[in-house]
Amino acid sequence: MLGGLAALTGAGSGTVEAALDLGAGVGARTYSKDFELEADALGTVIAKRSGYDPVRGAEFFTQIPDPGDVFLGTHPPNAERIATVRRVAAGL
Repeated sequence: MLGGLAALTGAGSGTVEAALDLGAGVGARTYSKDFELEADALGTVIAKRSGYDPVRGAEFFTQIPDPGDVFLGTHPPNAERIATVRRVAAGL
């Protein structure tokens, strides 16, 4: 979208490419938190099927700094990750 806007304004190819890169970066970060939670859910299933306690493993998130819920952050808050593991583990 940013690249298209830059092109419509008559910007040079370098500016259009930079706008495309910026737009792609913003778009990727928008979904990265969802991808992290999906990975946590899948990891819960794998851990459980392998004989491990995924809820106990999720205690790791209490030992690392919480990234919070920062706009354009790449990771969801630790509490959300722990809740995902607990929810998925309860359904297994």
